[in-house]
Amino acid sequence: MTSVASLAFPGEARLRTPRQFQTAFSQGRRISTPPFRLHFLPADPQAGHAKAATERMMSRLGISVPKRIASDAVVRNRIKRVVRESFRHIRMQLPQGDYVLLAQREAATAAPQALREALSTLWQRALALKQSSATPTMPPARASTSGEIL
Repeated sequence: MTSVASLAFPGEARLRTPRQFQTAFSQGRRISTPPFRLHFLPADPQAGHAKAATERMMSRLGISVPKRIASDAVVRNRIKRVVRESFRHIRMQLPQGDYVLLAQREAATAAPQALREALSTLWQRALALKQSSATPTMPPARASTSGEIL
């Protein structure tokens, strides 16, 4: 059984700055399943200073529910609550990194149970992602004695 502390959703587990969101959007891997699109950026254990390294060693979530898909704030907040609750229960099992979840138009009209099912599918797909390895898969190019690359 999981402890209550492991199910918490502390501030360190949230993406907050526009730069954090942009980095996940531009460098992350994308998984889509209606009504959501997930951008996943694996954690970098060689992060800069100690605080950044500690923050990067856990799964962090950013949620984007644009006004163009749900003009009503009540609907946007409902979607965010369902996403946070779902992430809170599975974040300890997910690969470490940054997750940015972007709601699509279908999310505004979907029932909460349908959103939970879609999120469950999305998290299962995220669990299946392989962590990028630090070692390259291709051997380094060899140089000949004349300086050409073989």
